[in-house]
Amino acid sequence: MILLAFCLDLAIVCLGAAGTALHFAEYGWSMFQFYTLCSNVFLLLACAAQAWYEGRILLNRGLFVPSWARLLKYCAVCTVTVTFFVVVFVLVPLAGGFQWLPYALTDGAMLYHHTLCPLLGLASFVFVDRVSLPDKRVTLWALAPTLLYAAVATALNAAGTLYGPYPFLHVYEQPLWASALWYAAILGGAWLLAFAVWRLARRFAAPRQDVPAVPEAWAWTADGYVRNQDALSAYVYRTIPASVNACGPVAAYNLRRYAGQDAALPDVLAEMDGMHLLRVPGPTFMRVMRRYLRKYLPGWRETRGRAAALAAAERSRMGVFRYHERRVPHFAAYVRARGGAFRFFNVSDDAEDATLTMAEFARGHLLGGSVRLICWE
Repeated sequence: MILLAFCLDLAIVCLGAAGTALHFAEYGWSMFQFYTLCSNVFLLLACAAQAWYEGRILLNRGLFVPSWARLLKYCAVCTVTVTFFVVVFVLVPLAGGFQWLPYALTDGAMLYHHTLCPLLGLASFVFVDRVSLPDKRVTLWALAPTLLYAAVATALNAAGTLYGPYPFLHVYEQPLWASALWYAAILGGAWLLAFAVWRLARRFAAPRQDVPAVPEAWAWTADGYVRNQDALSAYVYRTIPASVNACGPVAAYNLRRYAGQDAALPDVLAEMDGMHLLRVPGPTFMRVMRRYLRKYLPGWRETRGRAAALAAAERSRMGVFRYHERRVPHFAAYVRARGGAFRFFNVSDDAEDATLTMAEFARGHLLGGSVRLICWE
């Protein structure tokens, strides 16, 4: 399915680029006055981003498509769906009737931007990507590009810099109430389409794979730290089993325990989950980790880069690394042990509760990608 998704995303990029080239040949840079062009360029960029990660998966250089790329494509699909419906049900009737429909859907750049890209984008997102975005608020996010276009186009029309390009944008040729009705109808319709795409995507989303159950006892050390997130499948974090993506809350919980704070793991999971903007599958964002630690364990310092992070960690009493463990973004907490070594938790299958020097940790785990460290000296 990843291969098919990659091919479709690449096809949308190529078709979108062909349509954009035809638009540019006719209008030059003024082509960006058209919502059609803006929405299709947005889709082109979103599909290019998703195809990049799908290509990495096919080349065994990546393991997943980030949730932000999925969300970006959803918003872009919603905008080109608005384009398709506005063309068919608004612009064609205003132009003289449905006898103009074949022309509006197949002539020149309109074949790509009115028909092929919108329909292919919708079909690929719903039936091939099969992504579930549980948070209904994403339907409001999908309105943002349309609102931005409406605000800019209206302001330019009011200033006399732009005329149209659509009849309902002619603010000086219609009463204010008519403009308000047009905007309410189009924005309301855009939200209904975003909601419909969201429901379709949820209806055809791939079923969530059950995570093998591991007795929760395997998650804990004898002294109460979490050593293995794989045993936390009974908990939910960011709408999926915590065993998949809860390295951030696990690291935060272990640091609070070392600091002598009375924290319960379910409370840590719930609070950090609520600090994300949307309830969609995904990892712990760095800004959420900062916000949570600032609340409960203030006084930390953040360091970037492998060498600088290791040097700062050597001087610290505890900290959390954010790095890539087997090509997956990962948080791992550590606390100072005896003899210049450190005790690491939930690093990998061979280092759930390991006492290592920083050099040993770096040789085994800091093998590529960006490295960040939050630590307390």
